Amino acid sequence: MTDRLRIGLIGWGTVGSALGELVRSGPLPITLASVAVRNKERPELPKGVAIGGPEGALEADVVVELAGGIDGPLGWARLALDRGTPYVTANKALLATHGKELAELAQRRFAALLGSASVGGGTPMIETVAHLAATGDIERMRGVVNATTTYILSAMGEGRSYDEALGEAQAAGYAEADPSFDVEGRDAAQKLAILASVAWGKWRPEADVKTAGIVGLAVEPGQAVRLVAEATKDGLSVKPISLDRADPMAQATGVDNVLEISLRDAGVVRISGPGAGGRATSGAVYADLARLVSGERPILFGNGSGMGAR
Repeated sequence: MTDRLRIGLIGWGTVGSALGELVRSGPLPITLASVAVRNKERPELPKGVAIGGPEGALEADVVVELAGGIDGPLGWARLALDRGTPYVTANKALLATHGKELAELAQRRFAALLGSASVGGGTPMIETVAHLAATGDIERMRGVVNATTTYILSAMGEGRSYDEALGEAQAAGYAEADPSFDVEGRDAAQKLAILASVAWGKWRPEADVKTAGIVGLAVEPGQAVRLVAEATKDGLSVKPISLDRADPMAQATGVDNVLEISLRDAGVVRISGPGAGGRATSGAVYADLARLVSGERPILFGNGSGMGAR
């Protein structure tokens, strides 16, 4: 493609600002046309770019949504896709709740729906699962995909109480002031639902995941407990499990994510890497934009398989 794709970005937080820098300095023929934020007077906003509301971003060639939540993003996604405009997001809550509807709309309108950054941050978990789903028979997936609980459980295994470990996680920036979404297991459940939908070509919403969090959990010093997400065709679960210290899941620390994919008659494929952070996550969004630049029009959950592309 010779023309530069105009990007309408909704959200200018850690990931959005990192993506803005990638768009400015990276090799792709794309340009940041507009940024939608609540506070238009923030001094760190990019120069020479239209600053406004989501309606301006929806006029661009590609909409990139990094705002989070469901209410606003669902409306923006519907509007963009209904116009045939590609929609790129890191919003796991949106995809784990309304992914089927959005994929069907993208197919009807010959649009594109991409969400590589929604699971694994900068670690290409969705792409790996989609590839293996197309070339082999995935029997089972097992992973540690939430950094907040990994940090807390690691600290508890070193002798801290739950409250002490949570306080440390919040001070280190691994946990929100209200950590319930993570510690109750919902973040991991949404990620697992997305991966399972890709793996077996059948829509699996978050509601399908049997979820147990780590609130009130007792961990003995020296014990390796992790919040493990596990899926087969028949069931999805997220729950804390005591692991052998040699288990790759037990070795995940900090923001590391680990995913094991068991294939029939082909062994186990394991992928790991940073599951959070502005640079890592924005890189996954940038990789999605590269696919659009190359002429692909992928639809996450589309065409009855993991990751459709026309």
